[in-house]
Amino acid sequence: MMKPFKRLFRRSKSKKVEKETSDSDTCITTATDNRNSPVETAEDQNWKSELAQAFLAKWNEHDMEGAGKMVTAEYVFVFADNQEMEYDDMARETTNVFNAFPDFYFQYDSIKQRESDGVVVVSNLVASGHHTAKPYAFGPCPPIQPSGKYIQNSPETLYFHFRDGKICKLIVDAEGEMTGPPGIYTQLGGFPCM
Repeated sequence: MMKPFKRLFRRSKSKKVEKETSDSDTCITTATDNRNSPVETAEDQNWKSELAQAFLAKWNEHDMEGAGKMVTAEYVFVFADNQEMEYDDMARETTNVFNAFPDFYFQYDSIKQRESDGVVVVSNLVASGHHTAKPYAFGPCPPIQPSGKYIQNSPETLYFHFRDGKICKLIVDAEGEMTGPPGIYTQLGGFPCM
């Protein structure tokens, strides 16, 4: 199993990543959190799913600045093994992927909001692309020159949490190890790099 680099990730304070909402969480999500309105109306019921879909559309447009406008200042990207990244670090790493894989694209099966807690669940997200542009490196590892190689990450389930009308936390639960920047680097033949 690959170990992430400490300059990019930090260990979550909790021992277990919660895919459910917790009152002790700094990013509290409720089923009725609809941009500070105390009563959710019929037209507001889907705003969280729509925001998650718009966020993923910005990723597919390779527009990390646009996606960044949809997150809170305290946004955190959490992996199921309790590794965390702040938005700026995640955006920088994702931009490196986009610069190396100009056709990098995220596909998924469904986006659904859970009634119990308002968390939006994206099922079976798979990212793929061809390494045809810039060299790709992960963390301190040496860059790998473009070869046109096609990579496809392991399926993931995403859990979007919201506060004040924005995304405050995104939990990623991968079904395999070939996911994220380490998975991309591995598929290109880059590990072990130390």
